[in-house]
Amino acid sequence: MTETITSQKKNVDIEVSLVLDKLKKALSGLERVVSGRSTLPILNNVLIRAQKDGVEISATDLEMGVKFFLGGKVETEGTITVPGKTLSNFVNNLHGDTVSFTSKGNILSLSSGGMNATINGMSADEFPVIPEVEGGKVVEMQTNLFKDLLSQVDFAASFEESRPILTGVYLVADEKTITLVATDSYRLSEVKGEGGLKESFSAVVPVRTLNEIKKVLGDAQKFELRVWENQIMVKTESVTVVSRIIEGEYPNYQQIIPTNSATKVELEVQDLIDTLKTASIFSVEESSSVKLVVSTDGIEVTSQSSQLGSFSSQLPAQVEGEGGEISFNAKYILDGLNSFTTPKCIFEFSGKGSPGVFKPSGVEGRLYIVMPLKS
Repeated sequence: MTETITSQKKNVDIEVSLVLDKLKKALSGLERVVSGRSTLPILNNVLIRAQKDGVEISATDLEMGVKFFLGGKVETEGTITVPGKTLSNFVNNLHGDTVSFTSKGNILSLSSGGMNATINGMSADEFPVIPEVEGGKVVEMQTNLFKDLLSQVDFAASFEESRPILTGVYLVADEKTITLVATDSYRLSEVKGEGGLKESFSAVVPVRTLNEIKKVLGDAQKFELRVWENQIMVKTESVTVVSRIIEGEYPNYQQIIPTNSATKVELEVQDLIDTLKTASIFSVEESSSVKLVVSTDGIEVTSQSSQLGSFSSQLPAQVEGEGGEISFNAKYILDGLNSFTTPKCIFEFSGKGSPGVFKPSGVEGRLYIVMPLKS
């Protein structure tokens, strides 16, 4: 997002009345953007803009910007910025139906239900402009579909800034299908949905941005998604999110997806989750290592630590193929299994050095790959 600081309206006297619950929800949505730790003081503030058609409140960290439209009764138009944390803390302690704002200079006065406060602000002239994304590819998405798809991949994105491209989720859409992919190079999650978006595009979007979008969409049934050059915008009637797109080429992840497997196992998801959680108690802490031993009798899960002891458990399973043993980070497997919604899952591998592939049984377009540990 551009860091250009441009001038806002000079008139900063405001007189408005807002529905308190709407303001609380908006401030809750902005608090993750306003960190309170920025080296630029203005970025710790929220911008309040009162216009004829209502009040807009927004925040930005220069990589992502979020705007909420609150409506309200506007007597006097104007703009002001105030510390987001202070405003949110005060508003969250109010219990009336409405809250009134007035400002004179850089001081905002608030009143609601007999409670009154003033907050020292800063001129809106210093606040960065949050751009509107115009042009590019525009699609309409169902909110429930987006949230469901994102929850199946977001946990696999990296938090290591040394490889920025992996801190995003790869979105690929054509006229019929939308695919989301995330990987931190140790595991990879892919999901495909029938989007019916009528457009083709691809972009790597910061996972933080997508999770923020998921939170602020609220009860909106659908939203507009616009992708243009190095920016993405999501818009509903009440909220707009604008973010940069991560530049660079996403890794060719499809080359690590096995095309066949020597062993295929089907078993109960919850049984495997419970067993892996228990096995983790006795695994080496740094790697959370567990071993899966597959035979005609089912699958045995084992772990051991020279300091803590050892664990083993036999799980019933339908097994096809050679069998064998393979070691994984238990946490990585659990992250994937917890995103499955089917009672059973399929686990495939081709020896101790090959990736493990996990899929929810009976579901097309969903896979989760975990790289093995050296045993």
